[in-house]
Order: sequence, then C-alpha cells, then structure tokens
Amino acid sequence: MNSTMNTTEPTAATLKAESRKQIRQFVFLLTTRLLHKCDTLQSRTREQWVAHLKTLVSQTMEGLPVTSSFSADGKDVKKVCKAVQKDLQKKYGSKGLVQAAILQEDAATDAVIVQCLQTHTRAFITEHVIQRSCPRRRLTVADICLLAVGTVLVLGLLTLWVIFVTL
Repeated sequence: MNSTMNTTEPTAATLKAESRKQIRQFVFLLTTRLLHKCDTLQSRTREQWVAHLKTLVSQTMEGLPVTSSFSADGKDVKKVCKAVQKDLQKKYGSKGLVQAAILQEDAATDAVIVQCLQTHTRAFITEHVIQRSCPRRRLTVADICLLAVGTVLVLGLLTLWVIFVTL
C-alpha cells in the first residue's frame, strides 16, 4: 500500500521567507514610528510620506540578515525606535534638525537614516537570536557555589604554577 504523506512541516525556505516578511514588517513599523516621532508625517501629503517610507524601508531591508525565525512586538519597535532617534539626534544635534533633514528627502539624509535603521535593527536581530538560543535562567545557590569552588581551584592551580616556575 503506497500512500503519500502530506507533511505540514515548513521547509527552510518557507521559514526564511516568513522571517523575511516579519523583519520587513518590523522595519516598516519602525520607520513609520520614527517618521511620526520626528514630526515629519503631518507636514507632507500622504503620497509624499508613503513614497518616502517605501524608499527607506526598501533601502533598509537591503542590508539586513535574515534569521531562521524572527518575531517582535510593539515594545520592541518602540525600544529600537528610541535608539534610532537618539542616534540621529546625536548626528544632527537636535530633534528639530533631524526633522528638518528628514523633510528635505535628499539621498545623503536618507543614507544616514537607513544606516541608523540598519545598525539598530541588526543589533536587535542579533540580540533576539542570542536570547532565543540561550534562554536566561536564574542561578541557584548550587550554581553559585560551583562557580566559587571552580574559581578557587583555578586560583590555586595558578599559584602552584607560579611557584613551580619561579623555582
């Protein structure tokens, strides 16, 4: 009896495509929040800021790695946006100057914005991957005791080695 099994296991390519989609949504929300926080959405027509948003998102996505799984929430967008804002304010001097630069929509300013978005998004993705692969756990008293004993043993061996070498 030959039966074919329908597997619902996602392939690596499917997971990567889904992850890319999730990262793109994250970058879209991050960029939208950044433009809103810099007060640049209200002073332009909808068509202008949508076009600018698409450009920034596309350019930002070009340099980002795709991990096997990615998920983020509103808190993550807020956290990364705050870091991007601080970085841009450091580069331009103030929130008002960042706003003025963004409203100019020139290639040089867009390159700076994209670089900041990529840097902070990459850092978030890396942090996200590390947290998923190495979940934090609380150290117990036994763990701390083992660390202390190990430290004492290492220090003792080093002391013996120093004595041996100086003889």
